[in-house]
Amino acid sequence: MNVDVVVVGGGIAGLTAAYQIHKKDTSLHIVVLEAKDRVGGRTLTLPLKTADGTDNFDLGGQWVGRCQPHIMAMLEELGLKTHVQYLDGKKFMQLGSDRVSSYNSNIPSLSPLALIDLQMFMNKLEWMRNQVDVRDPYQNPYRAEWDSTTMDTFVNNQLRTKGAKDSVEAASRCMFGMELSQISVLYYISYMSASGSLKSLIEATEYTAQEYKIVGGAQQVSQKLAACLPPSCVQLEQPVRKITQKENGVTVTTEKGDIYSCDRLVLATPPNMTDRIQFDPLLHSSRRELMKRMPAGDLTKVIVTYKEAFWRKAGLSGEFVTNGGPSLCSECDRGPLCIVYDATSARGNAAIVAFLGGAPAFQWRNQKEEDRRSAVLKSLSDFLGPEALHYLDYAEKDWNVEPYNEGSPVCCVGPGAMAYFAKGLRLPCNRIHFAGTESATAWCGYMSGAVQSGLRAASEVLFHLRPQVVSAQELAMTAYGPSSFTPKTKPKGGKARALVKVTLGIGAVVAIVIIGKKVAGSLNEKCTESVSRVIIL
Repeated sequence: MNVDVVVVGGGIAGLTAAYQIHKKDTSLHIVVLEAKDRVGGRTLTLPLKTADGTDNFDLGGQWVGRCQPHIMAMLEELGLKTHVQYLDGKKFMQLGSDRVSSYNSNIPSLSPLALIDLQMFMNKLEWMRNQVDVRDPYQNPYRAEWDSTTMDTFVNNQLRTKGAKDSVEAASRCMFGMELSQISVLYYISYMSASGSLKSLIEATEYTAQEYKIVGGAQQVSQKLAACLPPSCVQLEQPVRKITQKENGVTVTTEKGDIYSCDRLVLATPPNMTDRIQFDPLLHSSRRELMKRMPAGDLTKVIVTYKEAFWRKAGLSGEFVTNGGPSLCSECDRGPLCIVYDATSARGNAAIVAFLGGAPAFQWRNQKEEDRRSAVLKSLSDFLGPEALHYLDYAEKDWNVEPYNEGSPVCCVGPGAMAYFAKGLRLPCNRIHFAGTESATAWCGYMSGAVQSGLRAASEVLFHLRPQVVSAQELAMTAYGPSSFTPKTKPKGGKARALVKVTLGIGAVVAIVIIGKKVAGSLNEKCTESVSRVIIL
């Protein structure tokens, strides 16, 4: 079949690219080839049993926020509504030890020293973030040092308290599905930089990444995008086996033996899956080197539904962060969970969402399903009370065994590979253009990043096929556009100001401890809720 554009991958990124190309010029013939029997990629919405029958819940990506302009604009364009993430009530924490503590203010119940430790660490990360150009993170004076260092080494060098270390570790397991030892410092910093600030990345308050959920489920984004395309445009169960580039076009061969010839191709598959496709000629060396060193995270997501939100009646938010706690299994080092939130639907059907990430996800995957479920429910009951054991429905999604994903929520870069990052993820390879949330320069790893990457890839394709429809602003955001990044330097008198900030911080924390932590609002805003708000998707 001869077409103008082939898009490989029917997730949000690929479908956004196809949608944007079609919207700009309806005369272009587009085909989207999706390997699975559904669209949506790393989003998946399923009906579960609830008090009033059934309701839809997300077992993949689910959160959006007003700080993410690309996904919010797309939701408005598609007519999708959002509802706020529930946060009211007492929160729990199990960090630094196996002891469970609670708090009602905006300040996590870490020890005073751990709070100071964590605040200084966050300040350090913020300064580092301002040195990194998200379009090419390797272009900074600290590149060799930061790229050769794991986050585990960095954290151990920077932090002195176990509570602060457990906080950062829990965040990594949920945001990346990885242990700190698997992530390059430079990649971690560039990921932060793409979100605008650490606070925006890890919190669920106003104007942060976990502010809202999509009414009816996040998979609707892909479903509605597909519905906006011409009939038969999206071809399901069509894994791509081979992509051949020639001087005058691209040929795509599927596992079923179907052959598509096109002028331009958008590859919107996760980096770890791209390597499964045979390319003739080979992709450029930066892309090949990056794919060798960019594995997907290890994450399992659990939804548990209940007759009512009993935790709310008890004055609890349903939210807690944990180092796993004691393990019920001799083959697992810790308990299964890292982050838990209230997942009650827009219709009011009660539910809890929980995450298993990194090493615990790997260890608990190898246990019997009933043992893993028992361990998850036991952990929920330790925090929320015995009523957590009496559920209506229980569903878990292990993304590492999901065909054509084999990992979630994002593919991360290990030490020594960031030199290939910008060119390997975004630079077109002749007639092949790349999309996918990992390649975004704003909110990579999130649905918003997927939308941005799809829009960029569409503009690159249109620049070659229909240049008259591409605006200067759209062209500037492509891989061809220039960077205007200027590193932010430390202000004069930085050491003195830092000393004053640390001194005031210590005084504030001590005062809070003395009066029972009742004066929560006086501490630096950057410290508020930074531990309890970490989340993935």
